[in-house]
Amino acid sequence: MNIFYLDKDPSKAAQQHCDKHVVKMILESAQMLCTAHRQLDGDTYADTHSLYKNAMINHPSTKWVRSGNMNYRYLYDLFVSLCDEYTFRYGKTHKTDSKLRVPLAKTPTNIPLGEFIDPPQCMPDNCKQDSTIDAYKLYYVEEKKDFAKWTKRPTPMWFIEGLRFYAT
Repeated sequence: MNIFYLDKDPSKAAQQHCDKHVVKMILESAQMLCTAHRQLDGDTYADTHSLYKNAMINHPSTKWVRSGNMNYRYLYDLFVSLCDEYTFRYGKTHKTDSKLRVPLAKTPTNIPLGEFIDPPQCMPDNCKQDSTIDAYKLYYVEEKKDFAKWTKRPTPMWFIEGLRFYAT
């Protein structure tokens, strides 16, 4: 469970996700959003709209999503952007997109109102930075370089530069 916070703009962040994460993070994002609904509003809306069951309720990312409406909104926008990115890269619609894009657009009724705060840095300590965006970029360079590739997108410049910097 994680939120790869690679850019403040969810659309740009989705484009910078490597292929493996475009596929995987659609499901993880949906699980966190569904869990927010179930934890905050109970099961009625969730069951009526066939939302996923609770997942990793106490994970820092899952707690972050339900801690404020703007956090929920960011992850929902990232979820939609990842779904759009999946369609762009692979020419098909992800099953989770078909099932949950519409019902997850509704913010949980009982979510606290508040300003957006950066997602938690769920990564090894050696990657953590003052800037959450920089931390996730470093996490990619340090921990994801062995499988990171981008279909129909150029490799992000920060990734190329990070590989050069940390290879020396």
